[in-house]
Amino acid sequence: MFEAFEIGKDYTREQIHVVCGGNKQAFLPTKNGRVVAACLRPDLNPLAPEVILCNSGAAARAAGRTLAKQAEAIPVFIKRETDRFRYVGSFAAAESMTAPADCAPYARHTSFTTGQISRVIKLRRC
Repeated sequence: MFEAFEIGKDYTREQIHVVCGGNKQAFLPTKNGRVVAACLRPDLNPLAPEVILCNSGAAARAAGRTLAKQAEAIPVFIKRETDRFRYVGSFAAAESMTAPADCAPYARHTSFTTGQISRVIKLRRC
């Protein structure tokens, strides 16, 4: 779906930014009110790309809320090393959970506490 990216190939945040736009530091960069990509760290999102965890920071809450309502797919990247993100495909939001009891199981095996997770978004490959 995103012809600019090749599955299994690594990209820098600058390369992702040039194609997608949005904030180069955000894990869910947004542009014109839409999430344009997901750049995920395995320590914070061990179930990625199928599951994204949003922390309780204002920017992460806002981006998570936007992605949960968004129908179109986004390119998803998993961090491999400093400024190297592997493209794993295009995905769209399939389900969103915000209740602490629903989010709690996803905090396991991450550096997040249950209270730090504001939303869990399940993705489907497109």
